[in-house]
Amino acid sequence: MRCDQHVGLPAEAEAFLEANEVPVQACPHCKRPMPRTLEVIGHHHGMFDQQYDLYRHPLEDGGHADEFLQATPWSSGPMFFLGLRVHQPGQPIRTFEWTEEEIDAQV
Repeated sequence: MRCDQHVGLPAEAEAFLEANEVPVQACPHCKRPMPRTLEVIGHHHGMFDQQYDLYRHPLEDGGHADEFLQATPWSSGPMFFLGLRVHQPGQPIRTFEWTEEEIDAQV
């Protein structure tokens, strides 16, 4: 079956966001987590012209981290590997990407 396959961000990027992203706010009444609203900064397209959003993640230090489409190899449909570009005040831009070996292992 042919379909879009969302591999997503590398584990290092996920761990970075877990440690540095602005936390989800809790509802003041029921204490449940409120849905996170992220800024859409771009798109990429899959099969049948399906559009997928790329997001900006706000960081606790006032910076932000932007998703980007790193690679789209084909294996019964496009596989979407995302990278993360981190912009923190006073620091050089840091990029999290999949290695070629990691991508090849998934295809």
